[in-house]
Amino acid sequence: MKPRPKDEHTQQLWQDYRAGDPASLAQLMQLNYSDLFHWGVRFCPEREMVKDCIQELFLSLWQIHATIGEVENVRAYLLKSLKTKLLRELSKQHNHFYELNDDYDFDVLFSADLRMIEDEYEVYQLKRLEHVLGQLPERQKELIYLRFYQDLSYDQIAETMQIGRQSLYNLLQKALTSLRKHWQVGLNLLLVAMWVR
Repeated sequence: MKPRPKDEHTQQLWQDYRAGDPASLAQLMQLNYSDLFHWGVRFCPEREMVKDCIQELFLSLWQIHATIGEVENVRAYLLKSLKTKLLRELSKQHNHFYELNDDYDFDVLFSADLRMIEDEYEVYQLKRLEHVLGQLPERQKELIYLRFYQDLSYDQIAETMQIGRQSLYNLLQKALTSLRKHWQVGLNLLLVAMWVR
């Protein structure tokens, strides 16, 4: 996984995009595409739909570049926007309204990480972690993913998930309690798994 761009750099690109520079928007897409794609397939296993939604997101952004406001964190804004776009698209396709609460699927899979790990015990531990995380409610899985895989701050997670900071802390506490309950070393393994990636 390539290192993420510095916040100052992405903020400058955002400013340039808002000023009408299409190359800055293209660079924002290039810098964030991998994170957006991995985030999108957590909600929708149809990879082509995720790719289409990412393209549509950036096309929409270009159409509103002159009127869009300042954002505190570009990556968090893009993740939130992609999630909204994907859930709307899924709603259209399935004639079902997916609310931004627990009414959607969110998967945490480590299959790509497993290919890079040769140690059988580590592979076993990651599969076990995947199973334990799979037992969490969708919002809790989403929170764990954003915190430990996307490395977002709590404020950025609250913005992305569209919940208050206290609700976020309560949700995190429930997730960690559930992990402890289902697996006594679940938290340590989660941290190790995120470090291995």
